[in-house]
Amino acid sequence: MHFWNGAEHPLGGAFTLSPEDYSTWKTTAHGRNNYYLGYSLERTCMKAPYIPHASRPRQAYVFAKHLKFFIERDYFLFDTHSFKSGEEQVMESDFYTRLQADANVTFVSRMRHDVPGLDIPKGIEEVPHMPNRTAFVQVLGGSRVLLGVGNPPMSPTPWEALCLGVPFINPIKNWLRERPNDRTQWLAQHDGVFFLGLGEPYVYHVKVGDRIGFEEAIRKAMDTPIDRFIPAQMKMSSLIDRTRHLVETDWRPMAKQQLQRNLGEANVLSQDEDDEDP
Repeated sequence: MHFWNGAEHPLGGAFTLSPEDYSTWKTTAHGRNNYYLGYSLERTCMKAPYIPHASRPRQAYVFAKHLKFFIERDYFLFDTHSFKSGEEQVMESDFYTRLQADANVTFVSRMRHDVPGLDIPKGIEEVPHMPNRTAFVQVLGGSRVLLGVGNPPMSPTPWEALCLGVPFINPIKNWLRERPNDRTQWLAQHDGVFFLGLGEPYVYHVKVGDRIGFEEAIRKAMDTPIDRFIPAQMKMSSLIDRTRHLVETDWRPMAKQQLQRNLGEANVLSQDEDDEDP
């Protein structure tokens, strides 16, 4: 399974298995012809109990697997107009502590400390080591919102959160400055969630740098419950149908045609090189 868009198999997109349906992504043609196999979290997710919204603490899970994500330009609070470095911006920010005081929000996370000399942002509590996926699901499912910080992209975690009834705040990392509301030109932390067309109260799309927008999204999510949500194409039945098509299809004729094209192109390139020899 190739977890990034683009055809990585020598025989092209039809032989590259993709986790997302890139044919629906409007901002890129890379991977549009890939074979969409996908995956399903349904069986494992549905084993976890749904915790009623009112029974959950006012907790936001900060989705950051690495401390370095807080100092990159994709970080949702990164100020491109500031002369300060990413490290300085993080250390001086009161975003989490202020929301903790003003909106009674507890921010929790677990991440790899991979930036020497940099501490976890003030106002985020680091949960103890989670030895397995079950422990992580318990913490995630007990939260009221999953807060994306800009990276990592394409992770299954936002889909898992939605299945647990936890909304996702999805940072928009790139857009046309002359047409900021043109959603066909947006690039998000998780484009799969974005291009599915999900909006509030399931997914909140906010542009990187819009501090007020992120504050409002967190406040809304804290007080707006959602039910479990699993997209139709991520149901186990849909995955089984795509897998059956994959294994029952005779791919040899297509492979033979593509191989002939590749060899033909190679022969043309070889001939061109021979023509260039003195």
